[in-house]
Amino acid sequence: MTNKPKKLIEASLFLSQNPISAKSLSQIADVNEREVEKLVEELRTEYADRGVEIAKTPSGWQIHVKTELIGKVSHLSPYSDLSEGVLKTLALVVYKHPATQSYLVKMQGNKVYNYIKKLELRGMIKTQKKGRTKEVFVTQEFENYFGTTLDEIKKRVEEQIAEIKARQAKKAKADANAK
Repeated sequence: MTNKPKKLIEASLFLSQNPISAKSLSQIADVNEREVEKLVEELRTEYADRGVEIAKTPSGWQIHVKTELIGKVSHLSPYSDLSEGVLKTLALVVYKHPATQSYLVKMQGNKVYNYIKKLELRGMIKTQKKGRTKEVFVTQEFENYFGTTLDEIKKRVEEQIAEIKARQAKKAKADANAK
């Protein structure tokens, strides 16, 4: 058997910003799902001594920087795989933790449903039914991705919000004085 399916799986995982299911990988590599699992395990073994790893998420497989290294290298590519809207959703979840989905919709509109879905697929958040809405929590994968704790990230978010409010107050005062 040629290495082509294994190479296709590796290339797919490398290029994708989101986890890929075994079913999708089987279609890409033209092998059955059992063979995909075997080939992914081979790749995981090959990656054991490298700076990246192939990890299983709730929605499939993904290549990412190893947890113990992310804090040292994350500044090189500051979350470029997350859109601005997704990052804003995460900031709101961190700020309110846990945030309700209804609060997120109020703050960002209906597009937040897609952001939540993307974040759940990546394993960065989880949701739990609460009455007529859902509560949204960050997961360990969220902390791994950012290379620090929820508390530290929350502190940074609060500092940035305070800076924004101070700039807005200063601008409002300047505008009032100009009249």
